[in-house]
Amino acid sequence: MHITPLDIRKQPFRRTFHGFDSDAVNSFLEMVANEFEELVRQNSEYATRIKLLEEKCEGYAKIERMLNETLLTAQKITDESRVNAQREAELIIKDATVRAGQQENEIRQRAMRIENDLASIKNQRDTFLARFKGLLTTQLNLLGVISGDLQEDVDDKEITKVAELTDANDAEETDITDAARPSVS
Repeated sequence: MHITPLDIRKQPFRRTFHGFDSDAVNSFLEMVANEFEELVRQNSEYATRIKLLEEKCEGYAKIERMLNETLLTAQKITDESRVNAQREAELIIKDATVRAGQQENEIRQRAMRIENDLASIKNQRDTFLARFKGLLTTQLNLLGVISGDLQEDVDDKEITKVAELTDANDAEETDITDAARPSVS
């Protein structure tokens, strides 16, 4: 049953011989109706305020959910960035390792080519010296035959000395070449 302030004001009472003073009852009913009216008005205001506060709470709850989702998204992006950075670093390291291996192989191949070139040059030098020595020996023999006036002793000694000098020069050049050659590890 829903009672309004108007219901309190209009409520009829039976009259009795020894009943209550009707003015006092009416005045009390008016006071109760006014108080009840004030309570209804306050209740209506409180209901309106509660509705507004509930709407604000829903708005704050939505904001809180959005902030939580944003934080989760940011955390996820941060984690993904960290993983991507780690992968990129690993790729850079692998690439650098591969390049270093390639450069090491190239350097080794160049060193081998240089060693082969050096060995070839030494062989050419040795061949040249052997031919030159043979040429000198032939020329000295020819010179000895042509100049029959020379003493036989002198010819033999000269040839031996020239051969010894040529051998000594060969040994010195070999020592110098070996000392100047860079060592390859």
